[in-house]
Amino acid sequence: MHIILLLILLSLFHFRAFSAEEVVTNDNKHIIVGAQLSGLFHLGTGTENRGVYFDIIYKALQETGLYEQFELIVMPMSRAKKDFVEKKYACYAPGIASFDLTNEAKDLGHSLISTPLNRASVRVISKDPGDVPSSASDISNYSVLSIVRGTPMSDEMKGIAERVTQVFYVNSEAENVQMLVSEKVDYIFAFYPDILFAYETLGINPLPFNQDYSPLVMDDTVLCHPEFEDAFNVLDTKLEEYKKDGTLSAILGHLYMLPENVSAERM
Repeated sequence: MHIILLLILLSLFHFRAFSAEEVVTNDNKHIIVGAQLSGLFHLGTGTENRGVYFDIIYKALQETGLYEQFELIVMPMSRAKKDFVEKKYACYAPGIASFDLTNEAKDLGHSLISTPLNRASVRVISKDPGDVPSSASDISNYSVLSIVRGTPMSDEMKGIAERVTQVFYVNSEAENVQMLVSEKVDYIFAFYPDILFAYETLGINPLPFNQDYSPLVMDDTVLCHPEFEDAFNVLDTKLEEYKKDGTLSAILGHLYMLPENVSAERM
């Protein structure tokens, strides 16, 4: 009887400890997690060569003093999203549009969404300049596609994926490009500006796509849980300042895709 009671007490203590858990670093800082993306967020240590989005957020943390309370880390996208949904992290980038809201993020409706860091567009890319889709109907049911695993899918993209002959899921935009160059697929779904880093890595010129067609356009933002509203407001104000004074475009260079006067849609 005493043993059973002890086990019950231990289990209750474990539940309390787990449910009240906040993920902090060894310095007792809250965590902002960036999802690993080519050129934008890189895995590694330190603050050098960690990607342009890492540079922007890290600069904002330093200039606002938030670095004393928050640490910026990078993890693989699937792990970063899962742990953010479970409230193990205070904030997540590149934002809510990278989630499947019906499955991965049903409880994120009250999350805080920052000023955009940038805008990303999915492009349907072909190796043949004479065979560049300008709409979903230009992609035949006999086509073979590839896409980076974990890429968010719009309804239009899901519809295409469901009716074509085959879809390969790869681990990076570089692998995506290689699938197309080696003619293993007819088209690839690829994110701009992410794919530009893949071209640079592989040493090849950009492949053709229709500038007027994109089955998914999304703003890259910082997403925070409501409990961190005060810190979020400070960070968001700094990001808005970066947009207005040209810091964002200066850091991103040719990767900068935001139109003028864009603002984040708040939820």
